[in-house]
Amino acid sequence: MTPVPVPPIIPLDDSTIVQAMLLSFALGVAVALLHRLAIMDRIVGPSITVALVLLSMGGSLVMLTIGESLPRAFTLVGALAVIRFRTNLGNPIDIAFVFLAMVMGISAGVLAWHVGLIGIGTIGLALLVMGLLPSGGESNIVRIDLVAHEQGDEDIDKLLDKHVTKRWLEQARSVRFGETISLWYRVTLRRGASMERLVTDLSAFERVERVVVLASDELVEAGTSGSTK
Repeated sequence: MTPVPVPPIIPLDDSTIVQAMLLSFALGVAVALLHRLAIMDRIVGPSITVALVLLSMGGSLVMLTIGESLPRAFTLVGALAVIRFRTNLGNPIDIAFVFLAMVMGISAGVLAWHVGLIGIGTIGLALLVMGLLPSGGESNIVRIDLVAHEQGDEDIDKLLDKHVTKRWLEQARSVRFGETISLWYRVTLRRGASMERLVTDLSAFERVERVVVLASDELVEAGTSGSTK
């Protein structure tokens, strides 16, 4: 039986810690830059960029702290389990990059620099290739809350067709004990049309109670028609 090779023990001196932290910082910045490339024109807060870099460096610190000690590993796992994200990451790209930043930090923490560099390089190449593929246009989820037991569906359908090129009913459900019908459409706007104009025109209908837009899978209050009419 071939013996399993034992990985070398990394000497935990000051120069090693500085090297690992600088490497995790550089890889974290690279992840943040790739994240900005991946989200294209979508606007996000600066906190996600800072979080990516800090998570990368934090992962490096975790690996340096654990070292070869199994009790430390269990202790840190229990401590990190208490941490929860206060910000809801509704976009899958954000979640993927948060995980990627953590992986980069771990690779830096064990000084497996070639794994981190090759990984970040191939992921960047994949993003460039995916950027060349046709996207089919940006889509949004539009939620329309309607008063039940009233007519006017055809007028709303005509208005949607005026502003969008494609629409798909994602879900329909009743709220307020059946007094309101909530329709969720995924739509692609026509060229020259704006989401603000669509929300304004929809809100003008007497039957419409509320219009909400979910932009890039994150809930955004785009506009309402006021209270129930």
